[in-house]
Amino acid sequence: MICTLVFLVFFFFLDNNGILTTRSLRNNNNRLKKQKAELEESIRIDSLNYMKMNKDAAEIERFGRENFYMKRDNEEIFIVKRDK
Repeated sequence: MICTLVFLVFFFFLDNNGILTTRSLRNNNNRLKKQKAELEESIRIDSLNYMKMNKDAAEIERFGRENFYMKRDNEEIFIVKRDK
């Protein structure tokens, strides 16, 4: 009886394929799947923006002005940051 108990404790908790290791790997796998989905969505959005910029020069200017605060020679830009 004691031998069986020791075997079960070893098998379920201390082995490389034990419950604790399996649960940790499953949690890590789920986290990586969520991260993959987020990155795929980001890639999709960036691809759409890239296709828009290849078709229209005004889109390139809009992107540069919004994201990199670029300006024309005869204008000034004021950046207002809001506290969250």
